[in-house]
Amino acid sequence: MKHEKFITDLKADIVSRLSDYEGQSIYACDLGMTLFEGENCNGSVFCNTWETKEFIKENFDLFGELIEYWSDDVGESLNPFYEPEKCHVILLIESARSILAGCKLVDEKWNDKITLTPAVIKKLTKQVMDFDGDLF
Repeated sequence: MKHEKFITDLKADIVSRLSDYEGQSIYACDLGMTLFEGENCNGSVFCNTWETKEFIKENFDLFGELIEYWSDDVGESLNPFYEPEKCHVILLIESARSILAGCKLVDEKWNDKITLTPAVIKKLTKQVMDFDGDLF
């Protein structure tokens, strides 16, 4: 698996945030966006441009994959050198979406609302932690 540290950290972050939404009903396709809505609203993951640029340097290949994916999927170009924090937020949300889409429960309910009960959170936690694919 490429980008193992990033994926491992993101999976842990996804799992820790699921309980924040316990009891809520969320469309499965929107779960990744919902879990990271704070970063999306802030427009930054670290709220620190220097730290973001360092993260981009450390994960240069990952951002290359994101740029290619974004261009193919959305039809827009991204430039992490020009808009580092925007690109970092997109990376976070799209990576979370990818991991969650790899979960059987989310995949089967993609267009439906799922209620995040303790049992569903437990099932999703296992499926997230078992994710071993590529992001893009």
